[in-house]
Amino acid sequence: MVLADLAALGDYAEAGLRAVQLALAQAEESGLSGRIPIAGAAVLRAVDGSLHTVTVGCNGRIPADGGAGYPTDHGETGALRHIHDVEAVDWSRVVFATTLSPCIMCTRSLLHLHGLGLRRLVIAESATFSGRPELLAGLEGMQIVELTDAAAVARMERFARRYPWDWAADIGEVPAAGPLPVFDPSPVLERLRERGQDAAVVDGSGRVVAAAADARGAHGGNPVHSAVMLAVGRAGSAINLREHAVVVLSDGGLDVASLGWSSVGACELFRPAALITNGTVAAELRGLLESAGIEVRAPA
Repeated sequence: MVLADLAALGDYAEAGLRAVQLALAQAEESGLSGRIPIAGAAVLRAVDGSLHTVTVGCNGRIPADGGAGYPTDHGETGALRHIHDVEAVDWSRVVFATTLSPCIMCTRSLLHLHGLGLRRLVIAESATFSGRPELLAGLEGMQIVELTDAAAVARMERFARRYPWDWAADIGEVPAAGPLPVFDPSPVLERLRERGQDAAVVDGSGRVVAAAADARGAHGGNPVHSAVMLAVGRAGSAINLREHAVVVLSDGGLDVASLGWSSVGACELFRPAALITNGTVAAELRGLLESAGIEVRAPA
């Protein structure tokens, strides 16, 4: 890959090249260690033309340390989780690069960044996974450079052949063994309230697998620190979210903004059997969830 491949970015071509090189290097390292070879990186071009790495991150479904894995870390969201204050970044001067066409969860996260000023995206390859390009292409002022990096394609094809279950799980394509039993969510909601938490992943018996408090306020509104993203990440890679429910404590009602774009995308991607909340659910959010096949259980 050379600078000419990013010529469409104009003055930001060099930043784009560095971002995609960082992402590809991280993906290669992940692949060599037996992890999913997908990564993301963001590089800022300062007013004086100097380049500064904002973040680099990789897919966390298969952990580097032998732990439980962190399924809501994809290349893009994994990179974003490393940013302490997302609103402190001048996204209008950033090129975000990803080694693979973004899934719906990562697309929703990029939608949030677009609202903060992001206008440049480089995708190293989309041959092995097409993502949701129509949602990104329709964003005002968004400039997308799509490449076909042969090494990135080969890495993804090799991983998908060797580890088909992990790849299917990473894109939410492992079917549920059966329907989610109906259970009383009241104890879960009360537990969340007592512990100052906002969301939980719950199995069919009503057992809490993982829970989290919303941490966006401590990270400049960073959407990957929304409660559902954190709870699903902490639940680990061994569970199939399609056999679980997401329970959200929301006394004031739930909409896209309060749930968070990344959390909306995580639900659309991993498709929990149900989203259960004690508050009303706004029509837009309900429509997105139900379109993904997620049952919404909420007060009328």
